Amino acid sequence: MSTPIDTDSKLDLSPAVPETAEATSPPASAPKRRLIRKALLVMRTIAVVLILVVAAVAGGTYVVRQRVAERAFVDAGTAILTAQPITVGSADAGVVSEVMTAERESVSAGATLAEVTLTADGGAPRVQKLRAPAAGVVTEINVAPGQVARAGEPIVTLYDPAKLTFQVDVPLETLRKLRLGMTAYVTGPGLPGRITTTLQQVEPKVAAADPAGGSDRLTVVLRPEPAALTTVRTLVPGLQFDVVVDTTTAVGRTPAVNSA
Repeated sequence: MSTPIDTDSKLDLSPAVPETAEATSPPASAPKRRLIRKALLVMRTIAVVLILVVAAVAGGTYVVRQRVAERAFVDAGTAILTAQPITVGSADAGVVSEVMTAERESVSAGATLAEVTLTADGGAPRVQKLRAPAAGVVTEINVAPGQVARAGEPIVTLYDPAKLTFQVDVPLETLRKLRLGMTAYVTGPGLPGRITTTLQQVEPKVAAADPAGGSDRLTVVLRPEPAALTTVRTLVPGLQFDVVVDTTTAVGRTPAVNSA
């Protein structure tokens, strides 16, 4: 007896898929994620190490530079703003009849500063006008009106503000470290900050002995750079300033101690 065939049933001809295949596919990405996290941790560690190394190198370089800079700068001591005096007087004795200027007043070249009545020749009195030989600033009225001025005695003293210098007395030990043309930095009253000067010369004379150390000192003359002169010329001669010299400048120039 034959078995009837159910024509309504359909045969499933698709290949059989093992049940474990779909179950194990999601966990396959887990090892990959762990590898990525591990790689990121390693990269972060390397980055931190590199940052620490760079910071250490930078810090060490800064310290070295600071120490080199400290050795490069020499403390020259205290400088005094100095003006070369320009004296105006008469070759003959006389009485100062009038003074046409005052202390701290700026005068131009050729300006009349004073009048002197001369009587030295025994003849009739005559008036001599004393004029400024150069533009400058009056620092002192040496002989007041009505007083007698001896022959050659200064009656008015002035200075050229364009020729102001800083002068500092340094011991020989310090002078041996310096060269003509070196850059020196000046700080002090009336200055907005440090200004630049140049070691111009050493006075060829021995100043007073240092009471503390007993060593001789020589006078070093510092000339303000043109950019600083506008500020310097507004200052009053006699003020004191601090000076440091950059010994890395003026390489190969004449040693200061040899120019004294």
